[in-house]
Amino acid sequence: MNPIIMTVVLIVSFGGFFYFLNRKIQLILKLKPEMRWDVFGMRVMKVLTFGLFQNKMITGDPKAGFMHAVIFYGFMTLLFRKIQLIVIGYSEDFVYPGLIGGAYAWLKDFIEVAVVLAILYAFFRRLVVKPRRLEPNKEAMVILGLILGIMVTDFMYDGFKFALKATESGELASLAVPDLVHERHFAFVGSAVGTALSGLSLVVLKVGYHLFYWLQLALVFGFLVYLPIGEHFHILTAFPALLFSHNSPLNKVPKVDLEALMEAMEDEDADEDMEPEVGIQNASQLLWKDGLDVFTCTECGRCKDSCPTFLTDKPLSLKWVNDSLKHHLMDVRETLLAEKTDELPDLVGETISEDTLWACTTCGYCEAACPLELEHLGKIYKMRQYKVMMDTEFPDELQDAFANYESQSNPWGLNSATRGDWAKDLDVAQVESEEQVADLDYLFYVGSAQSFDNRNQKVAKAFVKILKEAGIQFAILGGEEGSTGECVRRAGNEMLFQELAVTLVETLNEYGVKKIVTCDPHAYNSLKNEYPEFDGNYEVIHHTELIERLLREGKISVSAEFEKVIYHEPCYLGRHNKVYDAPRSVIDQVTRDEPLEFKLNRHNAMCCGAGGGRMWMEETIGSRINVERVKQAVEGPVKPSVIATACPYCTVMMTDGVTDQGLEEEIQTLDIAELVAKSLVTEV
Repeated sequence: MNPIIMTVVLIVSFGGFFYFLNRKIQLILKLKPEMRWDVFGMRVMKVLTFGLFQNKMITGDPKAGFMHAVIFYGFMTLLFRKIQLIVIGYSEDFVYPGLIGGAYAWLKDFIEVAVVLAILYAFFRRLVVKPRRLEPNKEAMVILGLILGIMVTDFMYDGFKFALKATESGELASLAVPDLVHERHFAFVGSAVGTALSGLSLVVLKVGYHLFYWLQLALVFGFLVYLPIGEHFHILTAFPALLFSHNSPLNKVPKVDLEALMEAMEDEDADEDMEPEVGIQNASQLLWKDGLDVFTCTECGRCKDSCPTFLTDKPLSLKWVNDSLKHHLMDVRETLLAEKTDELPDLVGETISEDTLWACTTCGYCEAACPLELEHLGKIYKMRQYKVMMDTEFPDELQDAFANYESQSNPWGLNSATRGDWAKDLDVAQVESEEQVADLDYLFYVGSAQSFDNRNQKVAKAFVKILKEAGIQFAILGGEEGSTGECVRRAGNEMLFQELAVTLVETLNEYGVKKIVTCDPHAYNSLKNEYPEFDGNYEVIHHTELIERLLREGKISVSAEFEKVIYHEPCYLGRHNKVYDAPRSVIDQVTRDEPLEFKLNRHNAMCCGAGGGRMWMEETIGSRINVERVKQAVEGPVKPSVIATACPYCTVMMTDGVTDQGLEEEIQTLDIAELVAKSLVTEV
């Protein structure tokens, strides 16, 4: 070939590649630092599992996942082919020697055929199947065409090469190169193409030989230069994104150091640059990992499949947020690098709309579904924190909710002293002393919904019936019970959350509470996962887990009283805390037939729409999430007679959805505690 041209091509191509790569790396490194290299062994295992072995990619969507895996492994395998092509630029007849070289020639052809088939399937999906999550994308089509072109030109190059230099008989036998003849014996596709081309003239063979060699290199190195510019940058950043992904739970909300913030605000001489930051106002406050994530997003759209906002036509999906932030970061790149943070525009506004920010239910599906574990909720929480605590700009409906939580520790503003009134006629003990608590099996944390909402009070009463039947020693806090503050925290009011949390922890610790049971997955999540940060260390169990254990241990017995029961998965019980089997085990024991399942179930379950403070906000864009979920319940071949829940907010949302669809005469919405209470076999 031509060593001079090859050298120029290499210098220009790699020069362009590193230039564009450096533009993004500089930007990422300029963002807010955070340590992401603890538990390194676990991080490496994540790279191997989700990166090298494509675990999430394949299990999340087998057909598309297998297609991607073929292309991924094809790229990995064909790197050796590209090295060979570069060497050929300096030593024209270079081949990998011996049996290993022959085996690789066969493998290379096999992989390239597989990649061609995968690319054709990718075109079929985008042009014919058109999954809802895949938006029209010209760049994706160009890249698919580019990869297909690389495969085809390689076959054609091999074909012309073998026809010209690896023919063992006829007029061209004198030009045969032994090493190429050896390679041809293994390269079954290239050999077949060579046979088909063998009738062409010597001039045509030489032209084709050189043309397809340089054409393939043009495609390969053109792709290399474009790689750090377009959305396929993830080819370079996917493994680092997995390596540095968070190891904290999906449900963790970034904590604001309020004590340091208040001290800084009171100190008139304090340096403004040293004041603790509250949330995210502009791009400079994004973490470096946030920057890596937005540039890594593959735009596969998996985050949309069970996203309640996307499925109900609201302006939010993880993919859209990443895309908006990616373009914004490039737009303000020079300002960020110059550290002119005062000139940066607020993120919430033109980049992330108010409707987008407040649409999120914090169900966590997008993060759980992302094959590269890109992070979303942390950014949403922080942007909400800034809007609430610094800008004091948030949906009007939250104003009343915040005020009510602050004054009465519940969203309705009802007298907190009456929190235990629902249990007046049930002979339920209220906590009075540490000695009393020491003799309890559990403190029953009731929560605001079951304390004040008439519908959910029935659930609390049903659970009390079960506890008494099982002989469980329990008590409630009554008027001393405060809200966990889970809702206000996810709505961005971190200050109010911490006030509520500290107050509740003081009460619980004063009485020496060690074990807590609750029917509310949101309270369960906060008490179990968030309260340890505030010196609240308790053994927390959800009521479905306790009921399942009581049944398993024979402390209660039930009869099969129900049929056609479908279970709606609470996000903060299932996806956020991985409690999937206990509720189903209980339902199975109170039903006469096989319990039904939503098409979107378990880790793919769709939210009811109440999380993230959405319970207290109006839903004015698109269709209603709870109504869509009820429609999903009845779309199967068997219409359910009961929608079972395990969350007070899900109970309200599903009940309202059933009513909206005019199905209240046909479908009941019942908590699992109600199913069990109605099915109890009481010993006489």
